[in-house]
Amino acid sequence: MTTVKKISQLGLVAAAIMLALILLFYSRADAQAQIVSIPCGQDIDAKINADPKTTSTRFVLGADCTFTASATLVPGHLDEVVCAIPPTFTQRGPALDPSVRCHVAGPSVGVVFDPVGPSGSLAKVYFEGFEITGGNFDGSSQSGTAIHGGKVHDDSRFYGLYIRNNDAAGIQSGRGIFERIELTNNSTDSRTLGFNAAGLKARHEIEVKNSYVHDTQANGLWCDNGCFDTSRNVFWVHHNLVVKNGRAGIRWEKVPSTGGEALIEHNEVHGNSYAAGGGGITVRDAKDAIIQYNRFGAVNIAAVNYEKNTNRAIFASDSGRSDRPDLLNIDILNNTLNGEVIKGCELPDALVACTGNTP
Repeated sequence: MTTVKKISQLGLVAAAIMLALILLFYSRADAQAQIVSIPCGQDIDAKINADPKTTSTRFVLGADCTFTASATLVPGHLDEVVCAIPPTFTQRGPALDPSVRCHVAGPSVGVVFDPVGPSGSLAKVYFEGFEITGGNFDGSSQSGTAIHGGKVHDDSRFYGLYIRNNDAAGIQSGRGIFERIELTNNSTDSRTLGFNAAGLKARHEIEVKNSYVHDTQANGLWCDNGCFDTSRNVFWVHHNLVVKNGRAGIRWEKVPSTGGEALIEHNEVHGNSYAAGGGGITVRDAKDAIIQYNRFGAVNIAAVNYEKNTNRAIFASDSGRSDRPDLLNIDILNNTLNGEVIKGCELPDALVACTGNTP
């Protein structure tokens, strides 16, 4: 169990280094970025896409109107996209649910935002305080998406966003830090289920915290196909409210020994997996995860009742397929089950070790 124990150490130090990383991000941008206002009624894609990728620009969106993108929006390296009026927040258990005054819609484009740096390099970006809707699925793996992160730098930050009503994923190939965001009613096109549908789908380690992930037909938060190592050091999903998603609330899948690690902790996970098997949290054909201090079962949070997860609280399993990684090195510790069950604890401890969970 050596590898997975290192995750605990990473989780403990992550909070300490996070402030330094954020300060480093802002030290470069705020002092040097030019400010470009985009008032209501202006062509948002003409403004953002015409901006040189070698400059640092802060795009400030006009409030109380909807910008309709006629082409995918492509911010560049060190760019920021923010609302003229900052978001406000409603406390929902560990999550802070944003209310926003700026709106971007892309009903005719496959991807609404697709940041990229000069010559196709990674783009470090900052988004704050607006709604994104309308990614249209055209059959490709990137489409149907509000934000595609394939060329996003791992030090990017997404704060106070409201992402809903996208055909496939609210965020596809997510990279960076996602804080106080709301993801809901994504994966609205049934063709995307089991393909690229999710509230957020990642293939690299990211951080998701204090966010409200709910009422999406597919998985809520999903790291798949390696969940490769990044400067985040771990797929860290913590202090979120993850409820009423059709498939798993949180899914860790197809991660080999050469992939990343997961630390899933302090989340409220309720009412998920009503449309498919799995659990509130699902581990499938993957290695190196700690799942701890999460709460399951029927609860009342902020005067709202949530049912238990339909199948089970946590499900750790191996498909037995030779073309996928083996299940290995999963620690399930100190979770509050509230009458739900864990499937996987019957396996040898070298595969799944379960201790301290409260029935």
